[in-house]
Amino acid sequence: MSVIVRPMTVDDFVQVYKLGLECYHVEDKPYNYWSLGEVAHHLQHESALCYVADDGGRVVGFALGAESFEILENTGHLEWVAIAPDYRRSGLALKLIETLVGIFEQMGKVQVVTDISSENPASRGMARKAGFREGISVTFFVRDLK
Repeated sequence: MSVIVRPMTVDDFVQVYKLGLECYHVEDKPYNYWSLGEVAHHLQHESALCYVADDGGRVVGFALGAESFEILENTGHLEWVAIAPDYRRSGLALKLIETLVGIFEQMGKVQVVTDISSENPASRGMARKAGFREGISVTFFVRDLK
């Protein structure tokens, strides 16, 4: 495996979008925000925080971030991380996360947040491995109508 982590380009757009669809349960929060517009917004407005893992021209992972989290200007937001199933447990997610964390540090951010579904133990474990701790939690209440 000769995977490199590099900044995302417009040529990666389709592969990033399709990999997100493959990796996220887009009918569930928070993954239901995944869309063409979401990828385009990040690439256009947060390009310094868009990285891919590239294996010979194939995008096998990505991480997309935002310079701030809601109104907290001193807090970076690690929004999207995905790794192709056949590349998981190879260290790529950690490498992508550390790349973005390094950029957040260079930007002078004092912390980085990420939000992960409580039903995604693999991603929660990866966040802990990357040095994140669980913060304030909000439970998403649902009332079924049918």
